Amino acid sequence: MRSNLSELRAEDNIAVLTIDNGPKNLLTEPEFIDRKELLGWLDENPQVGALVIVGKGRHFSHGADVSLFGSEGTDVLSGKLRAARELLRTIESLPIITAAAINGGCFGGGLEIALSCQFRVASPSAFLGLPEIMHGVVPGMGGMERLYRLLGREKALQMILAGEMIPAKDALDIGLVTRLSQEKNSLDETVAFVKELLSGKSLAQIHAIIETFNNADKGLTDPSDGQFERALEARGK
Repeated sequence: MRSNLSELRAEDNIAVLTIDNGPKNLLTEPEFIDRKELLGWLDENPQVGALVIVGKGRHFSHGADVSLFGSEGTDVLSGKLRAARELLRTIESLPIITAAAINGGCFGGGLEIALSCQFRVASPSAFLGLPEIMHGVVPGMGGMERLYRLLGREKALQMILAGEMIPAKDALDIGLVTRLSQEKNSLDETVAFVKELLSGKSLAQIHAIIETFNNADKGLTDPSDGQFERALEARGK
């Protein structure tokens, strides 16, 4: 399925979403895939237990095309950013495993996309950052709050205010990425990583675990209510 700036395909029980827009995979539209089309595609492919997001070619994504800043009215841009944040919240709340396969540059909106995933696997040559401060703006797709939740206030503030672009090894050391790949292109290792997590578990188990975490993030009093029973019922079918 082709949508906006990306392509979505299934490889057995793993979906691969490829950002595809020029050498740097620039986000000329913040909503890089139509949210409703993504959800509809997943409904049509119920065997999918994991989603891997990757950039086509050398880079994950260098984020927004800064030449477009100011070319659209504030109301139009605000609407696009709201749609992008809703898309990333949707990805973040999917009841399946999500992972970003990061190669090359992963900046701005690109890193914001990667932060919406549960896991990030980076190639040794990758660089990650939210450099919007250098262009007179701030991250607009939910990256600030996700970085804060992941790294804590001090590290996230320093990274955003300084516009730091961090090499993959340092990103691993501070917990920004989950692991480094051994290969120049991280896609194969990311797919192998999620396959390992999926192996030997039913989709009902995967859904129950991730939905419990999502419910806990929402502040529900009893986030795991009913999850054991649903997994047990699915096991008996």
